[in-house]
Amino acid sequence: MVPKINICITCVGGRLIYDVIRAIRDAKDYKPFIIGIDSNKNAHGRLLCDSFFTVPHSEIDPKAWLSKIKKINSTFDIDILLVFSEGETILIAKNIKLLKDCNIKVAVNAYKIVKTLTDKLLLLTSLKEKGLEVGKFFDINSKQDVINSARLLNYPQKKIVLKPRNGRGSRGVLIANSRKKKFTNLIPERFCGTGNLDCIFKQCIKKNIKFRSLICTPFYEGRVWDVDVLAHEGKIINIAARERQLKNPLWPTSTGHKSSNNKKVIDYVQDICSLLKLSGPNDFDIVIDKLGNPKVLDAASRFSGSVGVSNIAGVNMLSQLIRYILKIPYKRFIFKENLILRPYITMVPIPKNNELDYL
Repeated sequence: MVPKINICITCVGGRLIYDVIRAIRDAKDYKPFIIGIDSNKNAHGRLLCDSFFTVPHSEIDPKAWLSKIKKINSTFDIDILLVFSEGETILIAKNIKLLKDCNIKVAVNAYKIVKTLTDKLLLLTSLKEKGLEVGKFFDINSKQDVINSARLLNYPQKKIVLKPRNGRGSRGVLIANSRKKKFTNLIPERFCGTGNLDCIFKQCIKKNIKFRSLICTPFYEGRVWDVDVLAHEGKIINIAARERQLKNPLWPTSTGHKSSNNKKVIDYVQDICSLLKLSGPNDFDIVIDKLGNPKVLDAASRFSGSVGVSNIAGVNMLSQLIRYILKIPYKRFIFKENLILRPYITMVPIPKNNELDYL
């Protein structure tokens, strides 16, 4: 008997949400009823869901977000909750008992681990203490900290990066390049740019941005991989790595990947999972530096927004996560190497009850 399960998915306004929902529906060993939620009432992924609700922003009003989840649960009896933002992951890890009391299953690391993964300073410090090579990094809490760190990282001869310890994606990422005499925004409508340190200092003053809770690292020029991992107590169940192929490497959503389970990248992520005893879905950004050594740039205790494309490469990470949560037998997947992947707009079938909801 194929189990029927109610799956609540957050962030259904994400650009690649179709790949996520398609991957969940592709499985034959469970029958999903998908409840999509988003803070935007016009989230385009709503049409792909069997039911849709708007919710408060989890970081602006966490109590209201949790209250709305409980209200939706009272109507649909949510079996599984899948989250796709850091704010929601932190909130859920902090309130896991509340969800368990509602009989809602969710795969998330313990709160302490989630905080470590989402705080770049804590992540690098923890991994360094456990013996993993993570490169040089500095805690920044003042302008003088920036100046001192820049000198130790051989600026102005070398580029350096300043970014928030708890930043999301490219938000607040600043690349100090002594050759850039003028500050240049790299992402429209987002504070992310490059210039020499003087330009960056002036821009931060203009934006009233304080030099607090930042991290400073070298600027690594190498290729970058997005790596989604399903693990249990430090052991990998499935892994799917994709080399980024982006015109703008800081662009907030994927504009291109190549499926590539690079051995150095896979072994490095395995070490991270083992050292931190990770469970459930996790996401890593890994760079290969000029010397050929992997370094972790970012991490999250959830799958990436582009995890659905791994299904095209032969590994359905999302259906495997459902099996992990339900404790039913896993499927065996074979990863297809070197598939070149690009996002395109296409026509797709939607649930019949959404016929009169137009985009």
